[in-house]
Amino acid sequence: MDLRGRYAMSYFLIAHNLATVRYLSHRVAVMYLGLIVEQADSEELFSKPLHPYSKALISAALPARPGEQQERIVLSGEVPSPTNPPSGCRFHSRCPFAFERCTIEAPPLRELAPGHTVACHLY
Repeated sequence: MDLRGRYAMSYFLIAHNLATVRYLSHRVAVMYLGLIVEQADSEELFSKPLHPYSKALISAALPARPGEQQERIVLSGEVPSPTNPPSGCRFHSRCPFAFERCTIEAPPLRELAPGHTVACHLY
């Protein structure tokens, strides 16, 4: 199914099934509490996620290919309210790598590789 090539079109897919996202999408954006935390080509994002939330999300999904299952990353804490998100990075209260700057300043999306952007103070 190559709608993009056949009809010279784009589409916007919102889904929670990561296998479907990986199969159907050329580029993927991962969102947490309404903000994009990482964006990249589909294969790059699924094989080399950088943001701690992307890593945890992908680790929780069944692998697209047998034998690719990695150790599951279990996040601690409760998901903050989307109507009253925390200051700074919205993921800091659940991030295993959070430090003081994360609680104060929201990280901007930075391009770390061509077409691969991440919003995280670790980079």
